Amino acid sequence: MKKSMFVFLITAAAVVIAAPGAWATAWLVSGKTPSLLVIGVGVVEGLIAGVVSGPRFWDDRNAIRQRAAQFDDS
Repeated sequence: MKKSMFVFLITAAAVVIAAPGAWATAWLVSGKTPSLLVIGVGVVEGLIAGVVSGPRFWDDRNAIRQRAAQFDDS
């Protein structure tokens, strides 16, 4: 898997989690059905989280794989 695809998948997962989470939080706080603006804010939050954390997860994943390969060689 390429790094760009991995970051895309992490970003998609963050959006899928953040948008409904923002909507549910606004619904619980206000007691009314929130506007689409709330979902938009959740989507932007998910995009930022995915773009920031995706490359970090990729680097950590590669570091763990390299350590595991070194452990298997010894």
